[in-house]
Amino acid sequence: MGMPQPAYRDIAEAIRADIEARRLVEGDRLPTVRELAAQHGVPVGTIARALDLLRAEGVVVSRHGRGLFVRTFSRIMRSSPGRLSRQLWGTGHAIQDHDTLGRLRVVHIEVTEITAPEAVAGALGLPAGAVVLTRARRFAVEDRIVQTATSYLPLDVVAKAPAIAYTGPGPGGIYARMADAGLAPETFTETIVCRMPCPRETADLDLPGGTPVIAITRLAHMAGGRCIEVNEMLLDASAYVLEYRFTAAG
Repeated sequence: MGMPQPAYRDIAEAIRADIEARRLVEGDRLPTVRELAAQHGVPVGTIARALDLLRAEGVVVSRHGRGLFVRTFSRIMRSSPGRLSRQLWGTGHAIQDHDTLGRLRVVHIEVTEITAPEAVAGALGLPAGAVVLTRARRFAVEDRIVQTATSYLPLDVVAKAPAIAYTGPGPGGIYARMADAGLAPETFTETIVCRMPCPRETADLDLPGGTPVIAITRLAHMAGGRCIEVNEMLLDASAYVLEYRFTAAG
């Protein structure tokens, strides 16, 4: 017989059950910690741990000075490699639309030039201290920040495809504009690390305490092998499902 699970997990499951049964619905304010402690007959510390767990899972959210509220959210399916198919961006569709399937999305974009970080310069085949164009974005679905992303692009690529320096590069995004200039990406490589965020990242994604992130670095290569973009993405791990489809071919 297995060991019984801690009481705070029982409380978290009870609150989840109330949400799944729609006894609590999105936007509802939860009782206070003391009220929940009295309701379940447990110490306030047990309730606090249960709520910390639910916050980390994105089930409830704190609103400063107002308490805890139910937040239901259907995870975003990030399916690869389909989302990066040329059939998508080459026909004017946004990569993010492949993920969000028409759900409301707000995008903040800031474009600037900076000295490339050492690892970025190395990946792009640039000398140390080289200047690159950056495109920093924040993505929100249903008013929830779910991802930040920063692309680093060589200036000679920008010179040949100047629209990629615009905040709105046009249908299909920067990959379509690169293709228009004969610089289409042909292969992509993504490396993925799951970790806890630093304080700045927690603030950027407005994460509940204890929520991990998924850090993805994507390299885009032309047919000849040249890397023409480094994209560093940070995803709220509680907001995404990552799916990969590939054949059994060697």
